[in-house]
Amino acid sequence: MGAVPVRTPAPAFAFPDGHSGLTLIELIVVICIIGVSGALLLDRLRFYQEAVEKALMEYTVGVLKSALQLRVAAMLVNGEERNIESLARSNPVEWLTEAPRGYRGEFRAAHPEVPRGSWYFDATASELVYVPDLDWHLGRLADGSKRLRCRVELGFEPAKPDTAGKARALTGIRIVPVMEYRWF
Repeated sequence: MGAVPVRTPAPAFAFPDGHSGLTLIELIVVICIIGVSGALLLDRLRFYQEAVEKALMEYTVGVLKSALQLRVAAMLVNGEERNIESLARSNPVEWLTEAPRGYRGEFRAAHPEVPRGSWYFDATASELVYVPDLDWHLGRLADGSKRLRCRVELGFEPAKPDTAGKARALTGIRIVPVMEYRWF
């Protein structure tokens, strides 16, 4: 009786013609696919980071609007109606218990050098300014910059001919953008 030959099982995946790996072209194709996928992923990540920045900026303006309403209510309760107009010239950050993240203070220059992603108050124009960090999807504003400005705006009832020289009644107060912007 002869010895029984031992058969080794065939590999689960065998390359034809004895090849045992990727060819150079196949490797290049795989690297290109990974590179394109990575670029798309980074682009989407950047897009979402900018969307979050926009949402945080708008949230901060919303907090300032609430602080303005509370400030006006306190003035009305304390009988300080005549001082409400002074809010249009004051720094809205002073109404908050804590300054927003990235707030750099008050400046008297039109375009001070502040880091991107910062807030500052332009004391000469009485405007609160935000300098975006990521602004790829923010269109240029009418002044050519990408600084978002807002201010306190007072609303008055229309003047009547028979009330010449009398003070007009204040009908509203709000925070509005100085220039319309399109971000996304």
